[in-house]
Amino acid sequence: MSERGPRHYDVAIVGAGPVGSLCALAHAREAARVVLLEANSGAPRRLAGEWLHPPAVETLRDFGVELASAPDSTMGRGFVVFPEDGADPIMLPYPGSSVGLACEHAVIVSSLHEAVAKEPGIDFLLGARVRAIEGERLTFTRDGAAQSVTASRIVGADGRSSVVRRSLGLSTSPMTCSLMVGVLLEDVQLPVEGYGHMLCGGPGPILIYPLGGERVRVLLDVPQERWAGPDRMEVMASSCGALMPEALRPSFVQAVRSGDYSVAANGVKPRISYGAPRRVLVGDAAGHYHPLTGVGMTLGFGDALALAESGDFGAFTRGRVQATRAPELLAMGVYEAFADGRDEAVFLRQAVYRGWRAGSGFRYWTTRLLACEDTSTVRLGFSFALTVVRGIVAVVRRSYEERAWTWARATLRSLLVRLWWLWRGFRLAYKARGAGGGGDERARRILARAFLVSMRSGTNETGPSGDDADVDPVKGG
Repeated sequence: MSERGPRHYDVAIVGAGPVGSLCALAHAREAARVVLLEANSGAPRRLAGEWLHPPAVETLRDFGVELASAPDSTMGRGFVVFPEDGADPIMLPYPGSSVGLACEHAVIVSSLHEAVAKEPGIDFLLGARVRAIEGERLTFTRDGAAQSVTASRIVGADGRSSVVRRSLGLSTSPMTCSLMVGVLLEDVQLPVEGYGHMLCGGPGPILIYPLGGERVRVLLDVPQERWAGPDRMEVMASSCGALMPEALRPSFVQAVRSGDYSVAANGVKPRISYGAPRRVLVGDAAGHYHPLTGVGMTLGFGDALALAESGDFGAFTRGRVQATRAPELLAMGVYEAFADGRDEAVFLRQAVYRGWRAGSGFRYWTTRLLACEDTSTVRLGFSFALTVVRGIVAVVRRSYEERAWTWARATLRSLLVRLWWLWRGFRLAYKARGAGGGGDERARRILARAFLVSMRSGTNETGPSGDDADVDPVKGG
């Protein structure tokens, strides 16, 4: 740094993961002077995002990052779901010619770092660990020495424990919903080539996808209580191994029993604040979801592009709230429906299966919403209402016995109560956004009453209680 003081930049970005690196590229191509700081000295070899929906693939291609030719990647055509009842698998292909991609996380990061290093408008500081943020000044340590820079705007792309988020006085406390156990299998092939496979019926949903050649990644969602105990791996090998396609089962069981796996915590934090005009949050620093639906990088890339292209923080925030609301609800709702064993979640899951099997239209809108190609909350709401109606019709047709109707009434009541808390939580979240994130913890506590699995609260009650109990939506006020 110069003896006359720290160097000044237009934008300082903390965190050089996929979102932070793309954010730096996007700002540099808008003629901004950018400094990108990353605490880790190399591309991380860790269990993190590897599935890119079509919009994310297109975004990378627009910036000259072409991952399709990487040895540890494969094109993704969509998903195939294996229901827990053993019925025929359900195909959910991406619409039209849209194509996603699965690639090792370290390869994604290193490819973006190469693009960043070639961009003349970016100073890339590896091994720079941010220690403090005061006004425009950002202080960090690098090679054992304290250094600092100043910037007109500081962007937090530094993940769930974001130092930029903490500097704004916003919570970074973890809300862990489960553990993700990752297993990499060699010399195996999936039943349906080029598709992500979701298996239901285990302790939690299982996601499997190819990583190029004959390599396959298996991601097991494991409830925290199932991870306790000395025999947890044997339980996993047997309970999850029984669900594996035959071609994968021997390799999977051997890998689990030999301890050849990685573990990461799954957490959920809705996007309640994007920070402030001169200290902005993007990607996981703004909010994150369970990785089952793979929306994290796609939404993060959208944050990066929108911020670079927008000169007004208010317009950026409004645009991102509009663009992320439907994918956020879908990401949280899909995991809740597929991981929760309560009657109302099972009811919803079975209704989703029926909708997918009923025709291609519902599958088409599901994949468009899932891939963030359609961000319409109206269409999401209509699809959800249609799903619930299908479920009710199925219950009525199944039986006219009093027991069936009693079960249906109780199940629908539980579903309505959770929808009530969902509405209240997002209403408070909207108010918190307007207040710069103030009140975000209260909004999260209320949302936890709707998302009982993905946002575990202290009580996990579905009914009203305490200070938040204004009215019971079923009994009336």
